[in-house]
Amino acid sequence: MLARLPASVPRLVEDCTIWLHHRRRPVAAVTCGVIVTVLAGALFAHNTAPVPLFDVPLHPRQAAEVEQALTLWNEPFSANVQGTQLYVPARLRRELLVRLALADLPHGYVPTTADVLAAQDNPLTPPEIVDDRRRAGIEGDLVAGLRRIDGVADATVVIAPASADAFADSGERSPPSASVQLILGPGVALSAVAVAGIKRFVAAGYPGLSTDKVAVVDGSGELIGSPPDRGASREARIQSNVQSALDAALGPGAAIVRVSMRSAGSEQSTQSTRVVPHGLLDADTGRENGTESGRKLDKERTTRHYAYDTIVERRTTAADALVRMSVAVFLDAARTDASHQPAIASLVRAAAGADLDAGDDVVVESVPFAVRTKPAIAAAPMPLARAVLPAAALALVAVAFGFTLWPQRHRKTPDPAIAGLRSSLERESPRTAAYVLSTLPSSLRERVLQSYGPLRRASIEACLRERRAR
Repeated sequence: MLARLPASVPRLVEDCTIWLHHRRRPVAAVTCGVIVTVLAGALFAHNTAPVPLFDVPLHPRQAAEVEQALTLWNEPFSANVQGTQLYVPARLRRELLVRLALADLPHGYVPTTADVLAAQDNPLTPPEIVDDRRRAGIEGDLVAGLRRIDGVADATVVIAPASADAFADSGERSPPSASVQLILGPGVALSAVAVAGIKRFVAAGYPGLSTDKVAVVDGSGELIGSPPDRGASREARIQSNVQSALDAALGPGAAIVRVSMRSAGSEQSTQSTRVVPHGLLDADTGRENGTESGRKLDKERTTRHYAYDTIVERRTTAADALVRMSVAVFLDAARTDASHQPAIASLVRAAAGADLDAGDDVVVESVPFAVRTKPAIAAAPMPLARAVLPAAALALVAVAFGFTLWPQRHRKTPDPAIAGLRSSLERESPRTAAYVLSTLPSSLRERVLQSYGPLRRASIEACLRERRAR
């Protein structure tokens, strides 16, 4: 088939092959450059192509929250017509998701009264279901208001309605109540005035709800606004004071402090009365003379008044009064000297205000601390395109450099006789070249054929076969 091609086609192909062979280094470099450029362009297009930020559509209000955050962060984004999905560059998607998670956005969608009113209710819907929907809308309104309070990251409101028994007495009807959970920001603590305002805000949003029926808790489940535990706060204060002093003196992590306090447990009252005399104050003397039944009477009466003080002492011991305090200090044996334990114990006793005579106890011991190893954080999986394309580009560059730096001594020097025959037959047709080569020895003919390109050699070999077949 190759022998039937026009003579100009194999000659053109061979000329191109020879041209590329003599310029293989620049051609290889240009080819690798083009491939690297194409790969870089594909990688850039892949990273800048807009992708959905979330896997599932959002509610328009949630999308609006995210849009506001991205606008404040000055990040590029676009939204669909429905306002339920945002699109960001692929290279920023993972980073933006992490930042939104740290900012606790978007908030969970809670239907409000506007959503409830917008819904088309069936006229045959039972009144109980209508009331439940209305109460759910009020809960959503309260949640939306609480989320706007400074320091509140998220909120949940659950309202329990009053008893619906119309035949029960008013005294037996249970009033409505509300449970409020507030997720506060890091380091945020609400004052008693703020908690009271939140209770009034929730109570005013539902008919018949009073502030004393509103319970407010934080993310850990502790009641916000309740009287603090004085014993626990005192333990934490003393422990913090001693721990900070040891960290400053020995270094962070060289000591661990634990404080335990035992209170009276119950309120006790005692009363004592004491009388203190001050001596004679005054005296009153009187005489009485007379006769009775022929007898003579002579009486003397003396009344003395003494001064004294009556002291009544009443002592009341509160239930949380401190009875005994224990302080335990663990020292890292690898970082502290055991000879310093008595001095450290004296300093800890003074810093904590412990009284050994009153039964308080301070123990300081050196123990080997466990070695803390940080858990290895697994690297986020890299997308396939970002992992393969740079590696392929580097591999192509390495191949190009290796090809261009290949030593010339690895190339075989052509035989002058073979080169002369090849050049003399260069401009001849395949048939003429086959005629000339047929007169040469087989070994020399094969060497001349091997010096040609694949297409030129195939054309000459086809003509040689035709001559043998005649």
